[in-house]
Amino acid sequence: MLKRTITSAVILLVIVPVLYFWQTPVLPVFVALLSLLGVHEMLGCVGMRRTLIVSIPAYCIAAAAPLGVRLFDSIYEFVSLYALVMFCFLVLSLSGAVFSRGALDVEKIGFSYAAVFYVITAFSAMILLCGRPFGIYLLVVTIFGPWISDVFAYLTGRVIGRHKLIPEVSPKKTVEGAIGGVVFSTLAVVLYGFCLSRLIDGVERVGYPALVFAGIVISVVSQIGDLILSAIKRKYGIKDFGFILPGHGGILDRFDSVIGVVPVMLILSEFPELFNFFV
Repeated sequence: MLKRTITSAVILLVIVPVLYFWQTPVLPVFVALLSLLGVHEMLGCVGMRRTLIVSIPAYCIAAAAPLGVRLFDSIYEFVSLYALVMFCFLVLSLSGAVFSRGALDVEKIGFSYAAVFYVITAFSAMILLCGRPFGIYLLVVTIFGPWISDVFAYLTGRVIGRHKLIPEVSPKKTVEGAIGGVVFSTLAVVLYGFCLSRLIDGVERVGYPALVFAGIVISVVSQIGDLILSAIKRKYGIKDFGFILPGHGGILDRFDSVIGVVPVMLILSEFPELFNFFV
């Protein structure tokens, strides 16, 4: 527990300055590194690191996508090119299965592609989210909201947890813990909005109904994201995706709940008339 706490403190000491310099290349470079490490861990989990027709394009896209977001004038230009690149990557990967004459398993390549797409899309969405109005404030809550949900889901589950959530995937998670995560995550998001309205000059008004909805969505989606990666680890018989973060495991073990949330928050930010978080 001490090792985990120390690592969490170090993570905060790194992430907070990075977010402060979000308008500089510091944030895209940092996110590109996370994306690259996340893809490396995922390919290692499914045993595809040495399959070069999959791993080399995956590494290139993982690093290039977050770095390239700011080169485009609009989110739609980036998404169009990204979709085209990922389609070409899919065709290339499946072609490897065809021409390997059975040496490469089509199902395994397909799953690897889906997992890599999930990771790269999530980390790229972090930079895309920063380009939205009040995007950096949304990114902050998108990163820390799931972690708050994780902490309070764990604490609530330890204190009053009685009913297992999905024991086949994650034996320790409980229904009570999941509800606790939603409640405290929502409270934290609303409190965060209140503090911004009092401390930040650029935020004149806060849409509290939208923030309540965001708090619920962040917690629910983050718990689903956690369970998705837990299911992948269970399928491939590993405890952690990596070991770079002592007490936590790998990058994906720490960001498992975050990467499911970022694309969802990006989508919500595209509809300011419905989800008016900040004004």
